[in-house]
Amino acid sequence: MTREERAEVSNALGFAAPASTDGVLKAVNALRCAERNRGDQTAIVRALGAAQALVKRLLDVEAETATVRSTIARLVVANQRGDDYGLSDLAFELERAEVDLKDDYDTADALARATEQEGLL
Repeated sequence: MTREERAEVSNALGFAAPASTDGVLKAVNALRCAERNRGDQTAIVRALGAAQALVKRLLDVEAETATVRSTIARLVVANQRGDDYGLSDLAFELERAEVDLKDDYDTADALARATEQEGLL
């Protein structure tokens, strides 16, 4: 999805808030409820709100993915042209672009520690 397409979807959504992690499951349940109860206006309204929240969350993910991709591409091209960027530079650039990888770093560290522990046993 291009930046322009994301902007168009965002404008169409208006002030819709993205679904939280828990909200994703609630949204799916609201959509299923509306499907089962097609004549129930309340269920339909809830499903529409849920769908907007899901689309907003997907739009946010799409934007973050585009940021990650463009950051990686920029550093790779710079390296191909003679610069010497490393992984710490990538981490810095992603942080500067407001891509929060703290939880991912913590998970990777825990996995590395577990792997090291297995090697010691």
